[in-house]
Amino acid sequence: MPSTPSKSESIEETESLNKVFPDDAEFSSQGLVFGNNLMKTLVKRAQRVAAMDLPVLIQGESGTGKDVLAHIVHQASKRRDAPFVCVNCGAIPDNLVEAELFGHEKGAFTGATVARTGYIAEADQGTLFLDEIGELPLSTQVKLLRVLQEREVTAIGSVHPRKVNFRIVAATNRNLSQDISHGRFRNDLFHRLAVAVFTIPPLRERPEDLAELVQVFVAKINQYMMQNQGFDKKRKLTDKAHELLQVYHWPGNIRELYNTLLRAILWSENNIVKSKDIQEALFGIQVTSVSTILGREFGQSFRLTDVLSEVADHYFDKALRESGGNKSSATRLLGLPNATTFSNWRKKYPWKK
Repeated sequence: MPSTPSKSESIEETESLNKVFPDDAEFSSQGLVFGNNLMKTLVKRAQRVAAMDLPVLIQGESGTGKDVLAHIVHQASKRRDAPFVCVNCGAIPDNLVEAELFGHEKGAFTGATVARTGYIAEADQGTLFLDEIGELPLSTQVKLLRVLQEREVTAIGSVHPRKVNFRIVAATNRNLSQDISHGRFRNDLFHRLAVAVFTIPPLRERPEDLAELVQVFVAKINQYMMQNQGFDKKRKLTDKAHELLQVYHWPGNIRELYNTLLRAILWSENNIVKSKDIQEALFGIQVTSVSTILGREFGQSFRLTDVLSEVADHYFDKALRESGGNKSSATRLLGLPNATTFSNWRKKYPWKK
């Protein structure tokens, strides 16, 4: 257990991040850049929880990096030298999920030609990461709850339970509270899992992190292409390409950003990635840059409030990026009288494209 926090807790936590997360560069390169204040808080809390043998539930949209955070928590824990067993619950057919999780004996059912240990037993002494846990059938949820309570698992076809000692980390992109109310997820299992809860914000709520993510990903892709695909020079993005990346709202989050940059760099010519390369890499989705916003045509879909919101959102995000996420500094850059006005304007001109 960590020591009791002192008065200089925030300074000590910041200075100790590199000790808790052994490879800080890899932490950033995988998508969990934490310049955003919400991410800074998340990382500090992950630091505390990693040393405690508590269940962890990670929430967030697809592509936000839930699996990365789960692995980092494992690597920063006392179980780091034991297995990290990752299970995508949504990828296992319902009729096989219990055999995969709990294991089975030879001949336990048709097709069981050999015995299988099961993911839970494989995670003994380590960490069991159940991704997309909201996809588990209710019958399996009951049995998983029993395993967590009793700390033992019985393989299908066996009458001999096996003691297991593992830490569980679960992740979901679903609203489990809503699923509970609709009878799709067990309330008792939720409360067994939801001890330390992390919610990773979507990329659109982390505008100050986007530029750094682009820089990290472009460097990573360039390195790979030069080492493995015969590229002779690094690709660079034009200012307009950067602008297009800033305007787009990334419904697929970090994963979509990385794959978009990979496609754009792959098809770019003359070592320069232009805005048209980004547009093509977004599968032709029309993204309007701020530089062309005054050329909008009137029509049935035209809404002046949408145009004003898009412009305001662009400059709000730009001010936050240049001020390192400091709202007071961003307020001054925008020429607004105070932070309250800043917040009121953001509410008045939300951009939700």
